[in-house]
Amino acid sequence: MSTRVRRIVSVLLGGMLVLPVCADAGGGLTGGATLPEQIVQEATLIQSKISGAERLVEQIQQYENMVQNMVTLPQTLMNQVLQPVDQLYGLVSQAQALTTNAINISQQFQNLNAGFNPQITAEYSSQYESISQGLNNALNTLIQTAGLNPNDFANQAQAQQAIANAMANPNSRNALLQGAVAVGQQTTASLTQLYNLTRAEAQTEADWRKAQLDDQSSQVAANQAVQQAMYGNPQDTQPGVVASGGVQSTLGKVMSQY
Repeated sequence: MSTRVRRIVSVLLGGMLVLPVCADAGGGLTGGATLPEQIVQEATLIQSKISGAERLVEQIQQYENMVQNMVTLPQTLMNQVLQPVDQLYGLVSQAQALTTNAINISQQFQNLNAGFNPQITAEYSSQYESISQGLNNALNTLIQTAGLNPNDFANQAQAQQAIANAMANPNSRNALLQGAVAVGQQTTASLTQLYNLTRAEAQTEADWRKAQLDDQSSQVAANQAVQQAMYGNPQDTQPGVVASGGVQSTLGKVMSQY
């Protein structure tokens, strides 16, 4: 999708929340949030967007059934039909922002844990990017289905006018609404995949960190065992052979001879 279209679909959202996108791997969903908090926020946001996508699909389907045999639409009804379609554009943009956030969070973990296999991080990032590309393709297909060229829009007003013109034509309108339903369903599926992928990566990272901590604990226990074998109890200041009648006991016997 072109940069212009990305900007347009973000603006088309209107009053709905547009998620912040991290500029680099050091960023986060909210300022000052720890890495675990960012993961929780990401999953929560994805869940809310899944519900939003499902709601928009239902609304668009209802309007599709309502107006499919109507030659003309009253302006008030036209505005009602356009609203969920416009919101769908914004939701796709938000889903793309969430994939970017997921990549950034993944990279933050890699930066903080150099021992973590970078190939695993790269594989998750590749899957996130694939989700984003799928959303791009679905949105472009929707626009093209209505006989529009995504690269023709220079601003929000042009895009909205082109969509309104297409909706005024029964054939274009039906194709546009059918395509919007398909995009909504694709968005729901992509967000569900994103949610599952985010949770899977979080679990992978948690398992790795637990293994690291277990190794550290095992090493500490092993060191303590060695110290115990060599020196006895921690409070003892002489080698362990003291307790078994070793060096000091033998020395005492020798000294008693003088």
